[in-house]
Amino acid sequence: MTTLPMFSVIVTDYEPSVDRDLFRRKMTCLAEQTCKDFEVLVYHDGPKQTPYAEETLGIALHADSRFIVTDARANDWGHTNRDRGIREARGEWIIHTNADNLFYPQLIERLKTSVEGTIPTMLEITRHHPRQIRSILKRIDRLFGTTYAKQRFKPTNRKEILIYGILMRGLLPAAKGYTRCPDLAARTALIFGGIPVRAGQIDAMQLVMRRDLWLQAGGWYDRREQGDGYMYEAFAKRYAVIAVPEVLGEHW
Repeated sequence: MTTLPMFSVIVTDYEPSVDRDLFRRKMTCLAEQTCKDFEVLVYHDGPKQTPYAEETLGIALHADSRFIVTDARANDWGHTNRDRGIREARGEWIIHTNADNLFYPQLIERLKTSVEGTIPTMLEITRHHPRQIRSILKRIDRLFGTTYAKQRFKPTNRKEILIYGILMRGLLPAAKGYTRCPDLAARTALIFGGIPVRAGQIDAMQLVMRRDLWLQAGGWYDRREQGDGYMYEAFAKRYAVIAVPEVLGEHW
């Protein structure tokens, strides 16, 4: 009986958009992981000109790797294939990544250690009220020193979401945020910690969530360009988040 992997790494690819040397770098960094408890599912969005067997000739591959080329191009930033990967994965945890992202060798090892660890996290138990009622409760709190509107948390050992740090290549500080300069990716980067979980402050590759929770949510349901950020904000409000306080990869 085959043992199921702990993690499923879903790689979204599109040949005309991803430099093939960066794709080969991606496959190599997966093969070089210090922990092998994962599978790799590579999805190409639509028909492919060069077969994967030819592109990967001469490089090491993770032993549990599958390559899927779809019949038609969805052209939705990889979201359709991410959803397909969630449904076809065998692992307990889902890791999303693009074909040009880089994983450091210890990424899977650190994630597994966090899953198996005993450090508690905090889960919000605040009762959320409609805006008008919340405004009234805040005024009552100010007048009488009560805590009706205060956020409440409790420690929990639930393992539902992991978030790790990455280098966002080609980003430069600008005003109160940042701007993208792809031509400077090799020379510049910003660190994204991923917490607090907010759209525009976390990348798709940073949030690692249990597959059963993805399926309960309906899979990758938000097909907007920045859908990952909006979904991740919602997930962080609903599920327990564990921070893995290390930079473990790079977004290019």
